[in-house]
Amino acid sequence: MSAVAHASENVRVSARQVLLVEDNQLNQMVAEGMLRLLGYECRSVNDGLQAVAELHTTFYPIVLMDVQMPELDGYEASRRVRAELPDERQPYIIALTANAMAGDAERCRAAGMDDYLAKPLTKTALSAALGRAPSRR
Repeated sequence: MSAVAHASENVRVSARQVLLVEDNQLNQMVAEGMLRLLGYECRSVNDGLQAVAELHTTFYPIVLMDVQMPELDGYEASRRVRAELPDERQPYIIALTANAMAGDAERCRAAGMDDYLAKPLTKTALSAALGRAPSRR
């Protein structure tokens, strides 16, 4: 189904809803637990293809995007989201990466991500990144 066909099916979720894109089950469980403790609701998908499809049908104000995944990595998924979704449906994308190396933050931003978190996640760092996301009305 094309992106245009999905446009009439768009669903909005609460401002406290996050789309978590993470292929590792343990990392998913940890992030979901932290998000709940911080007062957020979470929907999880396993790869970038699922994330792009989900964002075509449902608006999530915040996306936590793993950068290394099978099928479609977080860099390319973010590029597609930025290219395919209208401005009013653009989420705040926070990159999640285990490779905290020089240049990674710049690569994430070049792919269209708004923020960057190194794994393993901490509740403090996650809370700070979520706090930097613009509020959506």
